[in-house]
Amino acid sequence: MTATEPETRVPRRGPAPVQGMGMLIGLLFLVLAALELMAGVPAGGGPRELFGVVAVSGVWTVVHLLTGAAAVFCTRSPRWAARFLVVAGACYAVVGLAGLLPLPRAITDALPLNTAGVCLDLALGTGMLILGAGWLPRRPERRR
Repeated sequence: MTATEPETRVPRRGPAPVQGMGMLIGLLFLVLAALELMAGVPAGGGPRELFGVVAVSGVWTVVHLLTGAAAVFCTRSPRWAARFLVVAGACYAVVGLAGLLPLPRAITDALPLNTAGVCLDLALGTGMLILGAGWLPRRPERRR
């Protein structure tokens, strides 16, 4: 193409990168939930640790299954994938920040948070927020 020829846009084929990242994160959550199920977490009793590091429970297993399923479902379009990443990232970041506070025993029994879990939630939440916010559609500026 020379400098005098107008630039033509070729329609893009295939999924957008944000859809791939959403699918990857969704599969990550589904694998995490599967590992929690194999560890026998929902069998009862108190909180257990996955790989001896991250505290998990039956409630966390359900949350991770739902998050993974929602991520896979939302990767049908780039807009939904970006929105999912922002909303889920904000939720996980809030959970990570809440883990830094002293919480009532009723909450910590259902959603056990140890230091590794808090760091994981903060890292996942922040990463998902950054990825999703980078792909949200921009509105054109209004002219006055």
